[in-house]
Amino acid sequence: MKIRLLLASLAFITASLLMYGCGTATVPEASPDNPLEACPESPNCVRSTLTFMQTADKVLEASEQTLRDMGAESVSQENGGLHAVFRIAVFGFRDDMHVAVHSGAIEEGTQVHIRSASRTGYSDLGVNARRADHFYRLLSGKLQP
Repeated sequence: MKIRLLLASLAFITASLLMYGCGTATVPEASPDNPLEACPESPNCVRSTLTFMQTADKVLEASEQTLRDMGAESVSQENGGLHAVFRIAVFGFRDDMHVAVHSGAIEEGTQVHIRSASRTGYSDLGVNARRADHFYRLLSGKLQP
């Protein structure tokens, strides 16, 4: 009886992960001047850049609040940017998201560079891509005039 319950639980968890992993995310590509570390050749990392027509201070503040709103386990300032740690609920794995904010000329806006990556494993079933997409959507909502 215990084995059936264990097998049923594993099947449910596996099915849930596969369904969760089937969602798609649209994440902009990283600009050539993205200062964050390049992603390895594994599908558990996303590196991206998006531009906002706001001041760097406002974008950085909104980015920090967005990471907190997304449920980051911790958010810290690091090298003029941000570092957030997210915990995957099912297995407790931790992922890291780095955010770097750079402003150019006023007409060019402020670039937000991100890198979201799993600490362990080869594939993340699209978790980091969805997290990056969610981050940009929430941040865009906070920065709309």
